[in-house]
Amino acid sequence: MEIGLGILTFGTLGFGLLIPYLNIRALQKLKESDAPKSSLSRDGIEERLASATAADR
Repeated sequence: MEIGLGILTFGTLGFGLLIPYLNIRALQKLKESDAPKSSLSRDGIEERLASATAADR
């Protein structure tokens, strides 16, 4: 009984730490990529306006 409780406890803790770790890794990959930024952010709007003016030339 005590072994099962230990497995469940540490399994839950491990799973609880795994989710934030994977989220941080995904955010790092997104920041490092050249994916377009959100059009709702200030720098995203500037990026889209700059690419639109470059395309017009």
